[in-house]
Amino acid sequence: MRLADASPGSTVRFRGFDATLETMLQDQFLAYGIAVGQTLSVLQQRPMTLIQCDHTELAVEHSVARAMVVAPA
Repeated sequence: MRLADASPGSTVRFRGFDATLETMLQDQFLAYGIAVGQTLSVLQQRPMTLIQCDHTELAVEHSVARAMVVAPA
């Protein structure tokens, strides 16, 4: 499942990035603590995907959210 497909209010576990996302962006997400196995709370999907990782909220463009693979937590 892709992060862009997760419902607002759901909790998902991050599984990784697909090959379409640039390495530089992947490294930026790792710097924010978004690593494989991390639990993410999906706060909203419009106008952008808004997630919470620990105590950090991040707004993610939909093109990026489609490149992020997640699974139900």
